[in-house]
Amino acid sequence: MGAFDRYADGSIIKPVKIGDLLRMPRDRLMEQDEYGEGMGEEAFREREGGLAVVAIGASVGGPAALERVLSRLPSRLSAALVVSQHMPNGFTKPLAERLAAISGLRVREAQDGDALQSGNAFIAPGGYNMEIARGGRIHLQKAMRTPSPSIDLMMKSVADAYGPRCVGVLMSGMLTDGVFGMKAVKDRGGVTIAQDESSSVVFGMNKAAIEAGAVDLVAHVSIIADRIVNIVSEFSVGKNTVK
Repeated sequence: MGAFDRYADGSIIKPVKIGDLLRMPRDRLMEQDEYGEGMGEEAFREREGGLAVVAIGASVGGPAALERVLSRLPSRLSAALVVSQHMPNGFTKPLAERLAAISGLRVREAQDGDALQSGNAFIAPGGYNMEIARGGRIHLQKAMRTPSPSIDLMMKSVADAYGPRCVGVLMSGMLTDGVFGMKAVKDRGGVTIAQDESSSVVFGMNKAAIEAGAVDLVAHVSIIADRIVNIVSEFSVGKNTVK
């Protein structure tokens, strides 16, 4: 079964502006020509160890949506997850503990200097913005404005560090945080997914990203995990993802 067929029960935003990673034709997967800043595949894999990163942003309605997604992801997922959920200080650690209890992934609240690893999910602590440096180190900085943790800053840093080997997921929430970050992921050749209206508590951030043309796939929360697994699987064999 081709990648197109695996995505057939999701939605596609049209017209679609497809980046380097997302090229047709649908009947075969194309090899990626560029990885990162003009580097070939071998150099890119050597620099980043072949790691893929899934950056998830959520706000109102996000905790329940995160439970639905993380509980369905396999423990051997060949990607690291970073999550920014709008939430005040003191609430993100219990969230991480709850997600760890229901997921096969190793989930914890992020600490400054943590290194990304496959099968691990890092939750940005409330009141702090989380950015990912080249080489996969987490950098935390006290948030000076709301909403926080910033989804835009997190996704932009992941896009800069991992280019076409990243996935941006924007879920239920108010306002527009995450739109700029999703654009950055898409512009660098990554894949972007938005939670659909029917499964969102608040169809705000994700709607804004869709309207801005920053979303490749729109999916019900129940199948977002499947979409992530399929996309990461294509990364692992060095192929492009086709929708």
